[in-house]
Amino acid sequence: MKDNYLVGIDIGTKKICTIIGQVKADNGQEEMEVIGYGMAETNGVRKGVIVDMQGTVESIRRSVKEAEITAGVEAESAYVNISGSHIQSINAKGSINITGRNREISKDDVDRAVTHGSSIMLPNDKDILHVLTQEFIVDSQEGIKNPIGMIGTNLEVYIHIVTASLTATKNLLICLKKAKMDVIRMVLSHIATAESVLMPDEKELGVALIDIGAGTTDIAVFEKGALSYSATIGVGGDNFTNDLAIGTRTPIDRAEMIKRKYGCGMDPDWKNQNIEIPSVGGKKRRCISVALLTDILKPRAEEIFEMAKEKIDSQGLSNSINAGVVITGGSAQLEGLIEIADDIFAAPVRVGRPFGLGGLIDKVNSPDFATATGLIKYGMLDLKDRGILKQKPEGFFQRVKRQLGF
Repeated sequence: MKDNYLVGIDIGTKKICTIIGQVKADNGQEEMEVIGYGMAETNGVRKGVIVDMQGTVESIRRSVKEAEITAGVEAESAYVNISGSHIQSINAKGSINITGRNREISKDDVDRAVTHGSSIMLPNDKDILHVLTQEFIVDSQEGIKNPIGMIGTNLEVYIHIVTASLTATKNLLICLKKAKMDVIRMVLSHIATAESVLMPDEKELGVALIDIGAGTTDIAVFEKGALSYSATIGVGGDNFTNDLAIGTRTPIDRAEMIKRKYGCGMDPDWKNQNIEIPSVGGKKRRCISVALLTDILKPRAEEIFEMAKEKIDSQGLSNSINAGVVITGGSAQLEGLIEIADDIFAAPVRVGRPFGLGGLIDKVNSPDFATATGLIKYGMLDLKDRGILKQKPEGFFQRVKRQLGF
């Protein structure tokens, strides 16, 4: 990785976001600074699946080029997200006996236990994307996060397995190859977004993440610091726009503008206002009440949150989200969504925005960039775990600061 640069590319239904970051060390602590960002509209992706390869390639190129110009560096390889209704996940368990002379658990033992748990039968069109550890048990002692070095006779591990469609994955990889971008790793959108917007204590206490994209909504539940459930539903921000266009008989682009400005129309200051809108087919402009937006958009918002809650309840996790619900994604900024989600989940709700980054964070401090910024944060942890992250030599000034205790 040249000069500790990291690139994250978020392939979405309506836009492709690229973030370029640089890892910098300060007093031995790595920090990620955003140095470049780019965004390009796309019509080549539908609900997480490539439907127009050439259009997607061109959008990737535009997004990456814009980020390169901002950063002043070339992007050669990237962490890339993957999502869509083809993504499936299950929880599994692995168990092995410790056979060493002193019964000390090694990394090889951990790998064997994880391999045992992830040995599942898959359809021919599916492949494993992630195997994530949740919890280890050593001789019935639960709640262990890292058993390496411990003494025991039996090691069990609970894991979360994420699978993806081979066809969808290959088509995405082909698009990136044609855009002259090497892929370091494909990352589930839920995981990348969580890195960007969830606090460590929220993951530990138990939290639900709801990422409302244009074509789909990603749902993830974390508890005890680990991902315990992930799913995707095929409803998103575009459904709000389409409902509004149909309900008010106005063009799609105008409906999108109204949606972004007024949201669900629940602000009391707007309730009695009227909006002048164009009609389809070039017909005469007319006025509608902002209150009509509530009648049209609130039921769709309720549907999305009720579907998410139903998914969470089906896994028996409704009592596990002690830290509440975090909503993010491009549609998370719609006025009124927090109140609607609060009514349905009866739990604290907040909008998730990227945090823990430096540099141009003020330019990307929006739910729109949650997944892309999460990808570079994920990449930093990934490279650090694999020992690839370059450590720059400590300079004279840094050495003096450390010696003086600054």
